[in-house]
Amino acid sequence: MSYRKVYFRIQTHAYGYGSGWSSEADETAFDNECRSLFQQLGWTLHPGFNGCCDTVTKDRQDLYLHPFNFSGVIDEANIQPLQEQLSKGRTFQCYAVDCYEEYADLSDEEYRAALEAKREEITAFILEQCRTKRANLYITDPVALHFAEHFAIRRLCDRDQHNAVGNRFMSELIDRLLQEGRLVSAETTHGAGIRTATARELKDYRRPVEQVAGQITMM
Repeated sequence: MSYRKVYFRIQTHAYGYGSGWSSEADETAFDNECRSLFQQLGWTLHPGFNGCCDTVTKDRQDLYLHPFNFSGVIDEANIQPLQEQLSKGRTFQCYAVDCYEEYADLSDEEYRAALEAKREEITAFILEQCRTKRANLYITDPVALHFAEHFAIRRLCDRDQHNAVGNRFMSELIDRLLQEGRLVSAETTHGAGIRTATARELKDYRRPVEQVAGQITMM
């Protein structure tokens, strides 16, 4: 089952950009029609308050019902059937649907396993991205966060994209590469830095693991 961030583009007859609702009665009519339509389709209503619009949910899906867009994350299989239902609206018209990023229904353990399956690919990417022109040049940007974002899988349980699982995986992988001597770290005038080891450093590397373990956890 695949989920998508979706915007059902809505034209609401009595609502204008910058001007809002033409009357309170029109707003009520729109709300009533939307609530009735979605509840008949088995969605649960969460009424809006303090100026916010209604939200409807069904299983792992949700939609925010703004008079310009009905937006949220829903099952891809439900997009076309829902669009057909919205085409029957009286106070509004659905004139287009835009689909954006995909979301997976993955637990933390499943997400970790997906990253582990790409460990070699991710390692090669890290080593290439951390390669510098000279041995005295180091990257001081937060590379673990950058790499975690690059390989991130958007998940239903992490829609705010905190990506704690991905961040932790990348930090641990970078620590491992430091321990293996494939990455090198040093203090610079801009803080802790990191780079890919040179061929000579890889050959001559003899430093005990204890000296690097954990020293660059969230670089």
